[in-house]
Order: sequence, then structure tokens, then C-alpha cells
Amino acid sequence: MTLGYSRRLFPKGTEDEKLPVFISCHQEAFDHFGGLPHEIMYDNSKTVVLSRDFEGRHIQWNPIFWDFSQYYGFRPLAHRPYRAQTKGKVESGIKYVKRFLRGKAFDSLEHLNDSLMRWASTAADQRVHGTTHRKPIEMFEEERELLIDHRGRPPYILQERVIRHVAKDCLVTFETNRYSVPSRFVGKQVEVHSDADLIRIFHDGHLIAIHTLCQGTYQIQVERAHYNGIFSRREPSAPLVCPQSSEDEVEVRDLAFYENLVEGGAV
Repeated sequence: MTLGYSRRLFPKGTEDEKLPVFISCHQEAFDHFGGLPHEIMYDNSKTVVLSRDFEGRHIQWNPIFWDFSQYYGFRPLAHRPYRAQTKGKVESGIKYVKRFLRGKAFDSLEHLNDSLMRWASTAADQRVHGTTHRKPIEMFEEERELLIDHRGRPPYILQERVIRHVAKDCLVTFETNRYSVPSRFVGKQVEVHSDADLIRIFHDGHLIAIHTLCQGTYQIQVERAHYNGIFSRREPSAPLVCPQSSEDEVEVRDLAFYENLVEGGAV
């Protein structure tokens, strides 16, 4: 990560580029700088952007990354493809780090990162930058007070994320418990995100349902509005049969059961 004004950088070596590592590196960078920028520019990797048009007017953000950005209060910006000048600060910083690494050997990833951070503070921060003609650490003093103060904010907890299929009874199974979604999503795949308190269910990056996380097992949580209109599409006497899968054990119930759910709210 490179700060746009001072060109002060945070280098970090990792074993992969998956989302948990990507978010963890952000949090370490925020701690290193003592705050975070109001805007951060990104390349169009899947950890950040799921899809976009060329001009960037319509961007589908990775929902977990978007939640992370909202948690810390910064605005993510997607780099326009084939426009190198919008990310030249990062590209030149990568080349600078590579020059430091060239010809060196490290005993472990920890050894590599210790060496990187020592080099960043003793060399990268202290050099006269080729573009600004000033030392990054000196310019950082002018930038420091503009950063978003994140002190006192607990680290972002990456939610567990799984893909589930919405059954014909509008329910999605997660860790033996079942949660309702609006009936129009029956038969579709959704993403279930969980943390210590809540279940959030997304379809194509859009939040479609929120439930309190069940603390027990084999429980059902429903929202009555999710079933609006579902009974008018079926014969009153027709049972609602849910397909069985090797992963979830689904019970076949009469429509009266779901009518009770709509009237009562939760089971």
C-alpha cells in the first residue's frame, strides 16, 4: 500500500492473495500508518471487484470487501483498465520493493517481512523520492492528520461465507439451522455470511435477508414478509415438498406449517 501524497509505503509478503489475507494486510497497513486514507484505489481483482463496465459507472463490488470498506469508512475506487497513469504510484512502489529483494535469500516468510519493515523505515521512508523530491517520512507529517483515525475500533472480523441453494420452502440451511429468504429467490444460489451475532444472505452481491444467528441446532428463523404471495401460486391441498440432498436433511411438511410460520414469525 502506498500513500498518495507522501508516497510512504507499507510492504508485506504473503503466501497467497485470498480475501482473508488481503483484508489482514489492510489492517496491518492502517496500524503502520496510524490511520487510513479516505479513498483507496484498487486494480480490478476479484477480491475487490466482481464485475464492472469499462467506464466504471456500474461496479459490482465483492460484498465482503465492500462491508470491510464501510466498516472502516473509506471509499474504494476501481482502477480504469488500460489507464496506467491512475495506478503508477503503486506500480513504481512494487518495482522499488523488487529491487530491494533482488539477490537476497530469506529463511522464512517471517524473516522476509521483518527485513521488509526494517528496510521500509530505514531506507524507503528516508530516501528522496524521484517525483516529489522530498523524503516520504517528512511529507507524511503533513498527511498524518488527514488520515481517518481508527484507534479504538476493533479489528474487522471476516465473516464465514458459504454458498447455499434456496429450497422450495424459502429456507436456506446453515450449520443445521434454517433461515428464510424472499420467495422470489427459490431455486437460486445465495451467499450466506455469518458472524458472532447475525446471518446475512446475499444474491448477486445484494443483501436480501438478515437474521439473528441461532445459538442452538435444528432451529428455524423466518420473516413473514418472505412468504407473501407464495400460497396463491399453489393449490391449497398441495403439499410443499423440499428436495433432499446429501448435505441437508429436509423434512416434508404440509402447507399449514408454513401458514403458521407466516402468522407467527419464528419457530
